[in-house]
Amino acid sequence: MTTESDTAGTEILQLVILLGVVAVFYFFLIPAGVTDPEGYGLDQGLPPSFSPKLVAALAALLMLVRLGKLLLNREAAVASSITDEEDDLSTGLPVRGLMGMVAALLFSQILIPVVGFYIASGLLLCGLLAVLGERTAIRLVGFPLIIVAIVWGLFGQLLSIRLPAGLWF
Repeated sequence: MTTESDTAGTEILQLVILLGVVAVFYFFLIPAGVTDPEGYGLDQGLPPSFSPKLVAALAALLMLVRLGKLLLNREAAVASSITDEEDDLSTGLPVRGLMGMVAALLFSQILIPVVGFYIASGLLLCGLLAVLGERTAIRLVGFPLIIVAIVWGLFGQLLSIRLPAGLWF
């Protein structure tokens, strides 16, 4: 049986390795694989290397925050298990995982081409919240509306990234 300190030590090692991978990605792979055109200015939009650099920077930031929590307070930073110790998770079909795969397939292959990304995202989020146990109508509708509005504002308006449109919208 592992102790919480062993678990925290393992997670620290994993985070350090992942930070190294992100550094290689940011400093070597992005400059080698994504070239920005000469004279490309912000008046023409964001450069092609912006998105991968942003993803790498956000990943590094999240890992550094988690690493800081683990280093400052190892016992409090370790999350408790979501299952009981005596649960045998190897029996039966993984129904929740299969439902997630079906939802992702419906989302990507049917909903987006027909109703567009924004409406499909709202429907997917409503469905996922319902599967996770949310029963309050305000939350089932409100949270997806907020998330879709944020995605629309960030991608559609601020970054001018066109997301897939459907046949209807």
